[in-house]
Amino acid sequence: MQRLVLRLILATAAAAVAAVTATALVVHLVDERDRLRAGSEADLAALVSLAEVTSDREALLRGIARTPAGREGRLAVHLDGSTVGSSRLDPGAVVPPAEVAVGGGIVLVRAAGAATVEVFVPGVAPGSAELGLAALLLGAGALAAAAGAVVAARRVRPVSTDLAELTEGAAAIGHDDPPPVPGPMAVPETAALGAALASLSARFAEARSRERKLAADLSHRLRTPLTALALDAGGIGDGPAAERVKQTIASLESDVNALIRAAPTADGPARCDVAEVVRLRMGFWAALAQHSGRPCTVTAEPPAVIALAEDDLAAVVDALLGNVFRHTPDGTAFAVTVVRHAGWVSLVVDDAGLGVADPAAALSRGVSTGDGTGLGLAIARDAVEATGGTIHVERAALGGARVRLRFAEAGSSA
Repeated sequence: MQRLVLRLILATAAAAVAAVTATALVVHLVDERDRLRAGSEADLAALVSLAEVTSDREALLRGIARTPAGREGRLAVHLDGSTVGSSRLDPGAVVPPAEVAVGGGIVLVRAAGAATVEVFVPGVAPGSAELGLAALLLGAGALAAAAGAVVAARRVRPVSTDLAELTEGAAAIGHDDPPPVPGPMAVPETAALGAALASLSARFAEARSRERKLAADLSHRLRTPLTALALDAGGIGDGPAAERVKQTIASLESDVNALIRAAPTADGPARCDVAEVVRLRMGFWAALAQHSGRPCTVTAEPPAVIALAEDDLAAVVDALLGNVFRHTPDGTAFAVTVVRHAGWVSLVVDDAGLGVADPAAALSRGVSTGDGTGLGLAIARDAVEATGGTIHVERAALGGARVRLRFAEAGSSA
């Protein structure tokens, strides 16, 4: 880029110097013509003054010889049919004052008493040398300007293309999609700019990823105490105050789940081991079951991998077990089972409660058959259907409700 700019500067300077020089040459010629006319008029005036006081030929010749025009043979005095000096006019043919055009210039004629004085002013026009020099300068200037334009057109076009590509990449910074990878740059300056933008984009993406992961971590930390709080809220009875507390907790649960779903997942397709997620979440639910006197069993043989983010499946497990704790009394047994068979992974939650009277209504978002929010089974349904699976609410072998989620196993053609 520096060499391009230097070349453009040199081309522009050459064109400017050539134009200025040609203009100066023309101005010089004009000044020379004006100077010659002024000098000739001065010589003419001096000889007119002399001719008015004397008609002596010797005196007039001496006066002519003292002037530049006279020494150059351009000055003459006409006296009664005779001429002193060099004349270019026919005596008596011109009545003074007059300015007569002759070959090679003009003749100025003035009266001096009975005499007539003339001076020849040669025309000053650019000669072939001057014209050639001016043409050469103008040609060189035009050539330099044309070369500069050609260089600019050839070298600036790829730079403009680079800048447009970098502008597109800069505009993409901050969006969810990664900015396009710029191709090879034409000049080192745009290459350096592209590298700087790539570094900025990477740092911005890293900062954004950290921000989302922090939000996800905080959401997960909130989920467990929020679930415990929701269960405790179920025991405070009925009434307007209790209803407001339940609604507030439900709203917080919905916001926390939304934050978890909005958080980025690890690189690559989302997937998790259902058995491992159940084991991790049962660390909380088993302690709560022991506190409330609920016998529970867990059967899960890893691996049972499905195409669902671990956070989403954890939300499903919490929703199903939260329903068990919310809708069955203390001491009610429940069981969690994970089975992998024929390309499917089934997550089954059984309880020994009263069961679900209307399974279809229970699966509708926002419709509750008890004192809950109606969101738990709807969240589970959305998650399992996102993997191409199904959800069923049935009668459990323990006598209560059975919620069976069947996920498509990751990597299976089932």
